[in-house]
Amino acid sequence: MNNDQLPLDPKGLTLDQQKLKENEFRFRSLIEEYPVASCLFVGRDLIIQEVNSLMIALFGKGDTILGKPLAQVLPELEEQGFLQILDTVYTTGEIYQDTNAKCDLVIDGQFGTYYFDFTYKPLRNTAGEIYAILETSVDVTGQVVARQKLAESESRFRRLVEQTPTAMLVVKGEELLIETINQAMLTIMGRGKDIINKPLEIAMPELIGQPLVAHCRQVLHTGTPYYGWGDEAQVWRNGKLETGYYNVSCTPIYEGDHLVGVMQVAAEVTQQVAAQKAIAESENRYRNLSTQLEQQVLQRTYELGIATEELTAVNEEYVVTNQALEEANELLVRSNQSLQQFAYVASHDLQEPLRKVQQFGNLLRTQYGEQLGDGVNYLERMQVAASRMSTLIRDVLRFSHISSSKETSELTSLADVIETVLVDLELLIEETRASVYVDNLPTIRGDRSQLEQLFQNLLSNALKFRQVDTIPQIKICVQTLPEARLPPGVKPTRSAKFYHRIDVIDNGIGFDEKYADRIFRLFQRLHGKNQFSGTGIGLAICEKVTANHGGAITATSQPNEGATFNVYLPL
Repeated sequence: MNNDQLPLDPKGLTLDQQKLKENEFRFRSLIEEYPVASCLFVGRDLIIQEVNSLMIALFGKGDTILGKPLAQVLPELEEQGFLQILDTVYTTGEIYQDTNAKCDLVIDGQFGTYYFDFTYKPLRNTAGEIYAILETSVDVTGQVVARQKLAESESRFRRLVEQTPTAMLVVKGEELLIETINQAMLTIMGRGKDIINKPLEIAMPELIGQPLVAHCRQVLHTGTPYYGWGDEAQVWRNGKLETGYYNVSCTPIYEGDHLVGVMQVAAEVTQQVAAQKAIAESENRYRNLSTQLEQQVLQRTYELGIATEELTAVNEEYVVTNQALEEANELLVRSNQSLQQFAYVASHDLQEPLRKVQQFGNLLRTQYGEQLGDGVNYLERMQVAASRMSTLIRDVLRFSHISSSKETSELTSLADVIETVLVDLELLIEETRASVYVDNLPTIRGDRSQLEQLFQNLLSNALKFRQVDTIPQIKICVQTLPEARLPPGVKPTRSAKFYHRIDVIDNGIGFDEKYADRIFRLFQRLHGKNQFSGTGIGLAICEKVTANHGGAITATSQPNEGATFNVYLPL
């Protein structure tokens, strides 16, 4: 029975015609409802026969494009090779796919550059002939632009390392693979840029067994920074093995929560160390000469009188020694100024790539969170790590500013200082329901902003290191002591007849008193970052402020019995 003999449905169509209509309807519905932008091009002229709303939005030419050739709808594709690719697919019958493909389009009258993941799939009829091409496309412009900007931010950081005048080096992995190095470090090492991407011990075999490599690996394994002053190292330079001395810092590099590398900063101080050794030797000779001279003076005074010529010679050597000492001090002052200037500049410049990391992380999480899936967790961990590093940089900048600021001395009411600090901490005090008792505090000469920083750090610590299920109790008391009654371990930086002792007492978790000196050093923490936040700089700032004001600071405590910080300031 032929088609004309098939029974008709109520609409007058044969069963084959009805089935064909149903198949066409299902195919059209599939394209319209497909969750990815889709379009059907029919014939070699690529007539747009079926297109869903997602693809209409990508084309940006409205919904009147049905029945028109693709070249007429998107003439801007002609010079970009896409029409030629479609013609090749139509001719060969081979599927064509591409990812992150750049495409210039005029959408809603505006020219722009976009990026797509797309597929051109040829379709065949029952005779096996190609009659159409199905395109599916995903707009990945946001992801590509974000990656480009992130790569640009990382490139700027690399250029900052390469262009900074201070020697810097970044190594990654257990092999200490040299990833980034600047010319200043290459000069110290006596090497060229060909050592990049080589393990440190292969690039510089003379370092095998020297402490420098061990320090890098220790930082890589523990995450604890290392700082060395005047460290000795032997480096092959100028065709021979030279011994030099360096101020070195090795700090950990994290990717998310993973410790992946070490950044090393070095400043050569060979001349300064040599000068110090020369001064020490000269001083030793001077002491020996002084002893001998004293004996000779006693003897010759009794026998012949004062030996004028020998005394003159000793005085001349003393003058030479003083000149050498002054020159060495000048070298050390310039070195410290350079390090402080670098810390200030680097702290400002390093904030920029961190802000970019956080901004682009927010962009990826906001616009593409659903597409990233579990990747959102890695974004959040990256942003937390960037925030911790930003806080560390701000604290380093604050410490550098206090260390380098000129002394300002004016009458300052400590009662007003504490009142300002309590206003700043008002929300935290309310949150913890803490009670703060403040004694009648005196007025002293000093820098108000530094004193506010001092007491804000002490009160913040008292609130932060509180015991669980315990309401913080903080007391600020004051008494006056004569210099003779200062404890043996208290050494103020300026002598005075009387000192104010301001005690900041809390009922927090306390600490083992064997760490009382360690807590005032830079980057020293008694608790992990997962227990209590912080950078290990706050108490170092407190020690620097009290020293700037001619005083001193000490601490006493026992675990779970609170802590007392004693601030001594000259009257």
